[in-house]
Amino acid sequence: MGGWRPSRRARGGSGARARDASGRRVPFRRGPAARARGVVARLTGVRSRLDGGPRPEFRERLRAELMRAHAAERAAGRHATPPAAEPPRPRPRPSLLVRLRPLLVLGVLLGGMFWTGVRTYHSVPGESLYPLKRLAEATVLDLSYDEQELARREMVAARQRAAETASLVGASAPDSRRLIAQTLDDMETTTRSALSRVARPGQTSGDARKFAREQRNLVEPLLPKLDQENRDKANQYLSYIDSFTGSGR
Repeated sequence: MGGWRPSRRARGGSGARARDASGRRVPFRRGPAARARGVVARLTGVRSRLDGGPRPEFRERLRAELMRAHAAERAAGRHATPPAAEPPRPRPRPSLLVRLRPLLVLGVLLGGMFWTGVRTYHSVPGESLYPLKRLAEATVLDLSYDEQELARREMVAARQRAAETASLVGASAPDSRRLIAQTLDDMETTTRSALSRVARPGQTSGDARKFAREQRNLVEPLLPKLDQENRDKANQYLSYIDSFTGSGR
């Protein structure tokens, strides 16, 4: 007949609930507690598999592969020939013109300054450099340290005006008459200032007599070349300096 089998009621206790009111069988459904226990059991199995890690033989194989790769890299590094260092390129030597350029620039500057100074010194009224000449002359006069030195420098300025007058007489500039008249006025003003510093009433110094004679020798030859107005200015100037020469005209 067969062995004894536990009844459905004894195994699950749900045989009476497996049918509905009409007597049909319905699928068996576990309760929430049973489903929760099943989920926990599955998670525990997955965790046990993850905690185990790789197998020992896999680890040994991986370690051997890494050691072989490391040994191969070291051997390749020992036998590799390092690239030869490129020798430094020699710096090209500059040409002679480049090396002499500072000296050439300095020479040009010095030459330009010298040429400008010479042209300024020999400039006459009406030229572009003449104001620079008069400015330098005024600076020299301002730097005089006593009356005697100032008188000597004013005599030099008066001689410059006489030389400028001689240069203007031979020039053909349209305003030469005006420039000559202005130069004669400046010469007389500077001469009076210089002689008043070295001469006293009733006595004349040797420097004053020498200066007066030199000025007469410069101005007197210009009289025939001057127009009437400028000739009168020159004669008036000569009459003034004759009192310092010690002899009449």
